[in-house]
Amino acid sequence: MGRVTGQQGYDAIADIYASTFPTAYQFPIERHAVAAFAEVVGDREGVVVDVGCGVGHVTADLVDRGLAALGCDPSAAMLDHARRQYPELTFIESDAGAALSALGPIAAIIARFSLVHLEPASVAHVLGLWSARLTAGTPVLIAFQASDERGAPILFDHAVAPAWRWHPDEFAALLGLNGFHEDWRIVHRDNSYRFPMAHLLVHRALGTALVTG
Repeated sequence: MGRVTGQQGYDAIADIYASTFPTAYQFPIERHAVAAFAEVVGDREGVVVDVGCGVGHVTADLVDRGLAALGCDPSAAMLDHARRQYPELTFIESDAGAALSALGPIAAIIARFSLVHLEPASVAHVLGLWSARLTAGTPVLIAFQASDERGAPILFDHAVAPAWRWHPDEFAALLGLNGFHEDWRIVHRDNSYRFPMAHLLVHRALGTALVTG
């Protein structure tokens, strides 16, 4: 994602992805994290943007929870699946940086396991763009494969596209530099998956963000 107009890796495996992951969540803790996020969003004005929505399952879950949500993704093939399965929902082909530019008020952003595909410098840039676009108090939920090692993000062998694992403290610090304040985090481990997984809920803080990258 980032400044990418297409996602060839996910385009190539969209059919396999859709059949492998027929539901929104692989682990119960993911559902609980998104439910808590939805409660925080509540009746905020605007749309909830699901960045890197893939085949649209989480976007649909947010709508089922009463939120005005739309999905965006740079993979046309993944969006084809989303539009076929959820024809009543809105999906746009866009990357993480450009997704918000043509929208009206933003109630919240959710980015689950999508920013991991950005090079670390691009993550900082995207967070700066988001911060400049959002009003104070706007919640953002980010999920990612995590690292136990402090320091630079770690490139790992993702099955589809290059990806980086972050230590939650490092990601939280980067969010702070770009005008966000952490509300809570969940770090989850499961024996069926090789890495810890993290969810960070933050909100746009008062003041001007420092756009990095």
